[in-house]
Amino acid sequence: MNDATTTHDEPDPSRWVLYRIDDNGNEVEMRRFAERAEAEALMREYERHGHKQAYLVRELRA
Repeated sequence: MNDATTTHDEPDPSRWVLYRIDDNGNEVEMRRFAERAEAEALMREYERHGHKQAYLVRELRA
């Protein structure tokens, strides 16, 4: 197997993105994660702080 083939078989380390949504509906990328559960855990942590902003986890698509 060559390096190009093995690279394509590896999971994308930044597949899940945590966004903050501001008062005007603008989405701002905060951080990328390999696992959805990690992204959602941090989203819940931010939501516990009680800020006005909303948060969203979205999968990046190729």
